Amino acid sequence: IGFQNQLPWHLPEDFKWFKQTTLGGILVMGRKTYTSIGRPLPGRETLVLSRNPAPPPSLVQCVPNLETLRKRVETDPRTVWICGGAELYHQLLPECSDVYLTRVHRQPEGDATFPPFEHLFDCVGELLKTPEFTVEHWRRIQ
Repeated sequence: IGFQNQLPWHLPEDFKWFKQTTLGGILVMGRKTYTSIGRPLPGRETLVLSRNPAPPPSLVQCVPNLETLRKRVETDPRTVWICGGAELYHQLLPECSDVYLTRVHRQPEGDATFPPFEHLFDCVGELLKTPEFTVEHWRRIQ
């Protein structure tokens, strides 16, 4: 899912799908992921999980740990989107009801990967298929 804290591809159509899908929701990401993006994404609330007590930029709220994050979102009716990085996916994937996975049709060099998840989820369909990537929807096995 990444190489040197960056996506090793540029897929504008995937960015467009991500934006349309997550608008109005809450984006949760680690500090390195936020730094790689460089700004809050419009139309969504951004929560950055970080132990660093430095004040976050405007429109971004830092949460120091998973317990605080859970309390922050437990009564919020908006959809919570876990946006990376790899460690955050690893920690929170067991709590997710759905996975929306962009499968890139390349084999780029990477130093961060998405954790194994197929034992927890079933693929329920492809939402978008292009020559460069496919967006798959996976739902938690009951």
